[in-house]
Amino acid sequence: MSTISDRIATRMRELNIKQVDLINTYGLSKGTVSKWVSGTNTPNGENLTKLAKILKTTEAWIINGEIKEKSNASISSMEVEVYEEGDPVPDGYVAIDYYDDVYVSAGNGYLNLEKPSDKKMLFPVDLVRECNVKPDTTKVIHVRGESMFPKLKDGQAISIDMSAKNIFDGEIYAFQVGDDTKIKYLYNWNDQGKGGFKAVSANPDKIQYPDEFYSPQRIESEGIFVVGQYWWKQVVKRIRR
Repeated sequence: MSTISDRIATRMRELNIKQVDLINTYGLSKGTVSKWVSGTNTPNGENLTKLAKILKTTEAWIINGEIKEKSNASISSMEVEVYEEGDPVPDGYVAIDYYDDVYVSAGNGYLNLEKPSDKKMLFPVDLVRECNVKPDTTKVIHVRGESMFPKLKDGQAISIDMSAKNIFDGEIYAFQVGDDTKIKYLYNWNDQGKGGFKAVSANPDKIQYPDEFYSPQRIESEGIFVVGQYWWKQVVKRIRR
C-alpha cells in the first residue's frame, strides 16, 4: 500500500513541483518538507490544508488515500443515458462507447475494445473534463464477480480510460492476463525487477482473493498488459418497501 510520503511524492511528480518550490514559493520550511517526503513526519493542521491546495487534492487523500468519488446520485446535472449510433448528442454531453456484453474479471478471452460500439452512454462534458478523461479512448463495460466488492459490485457498469495505462499506486485498472480480463487496485512492485506490479482485490477475503504479483519476466512472457484506468461507476440503490 502507498504511504503518505509516497502520495505526496506522486502528486509532486505529476504537477512537476519540487521540494524547493514548496519552500520558496509556498513558504514551507526546508525541514518540514524534507520530513514529509522522507516519511519521518506527517503534515497536519494548517500545513496539511495548505499542502492539499498546493497538490490540488484533498487532505483525506494525503493522509489515507481516500478519494471522494462522484456518483450519479451526487451529481445533480448528470444524466447518463444509453443511445444508439446516429442519435444526436445533446449540447453539453459527450458520447462514450458502451458495451453491454463485455465484462471484466470474467475469464471470457481477450478484451477487444478497439472496435467502436453501436451503443453509447452520454456523459456531461464538464464531468469528463474534471476527471481528466479522454472520451475517444474511454469505454463503459461491466464488472463480473466479487473480487472488488464492496468497491465494485457484480453486474455494475464502470468506465475505463484506455489511454491511462501508467500505474499510479492505489488506482484501479483493468488488465489482461491470458484469457482473463481483471479489475483490481494496482501498485508498482519492483522486487523482481523494475516494471512489475502487484494486484490487490477490494474484497477483504484474502484466502479467496489473494494479492497477485506480476514480475517483468512474467509480464513479457505471458503478454500481460494494462487495459486502462477506472474512473466512473454506475450507482444504484434498492428501494425499501
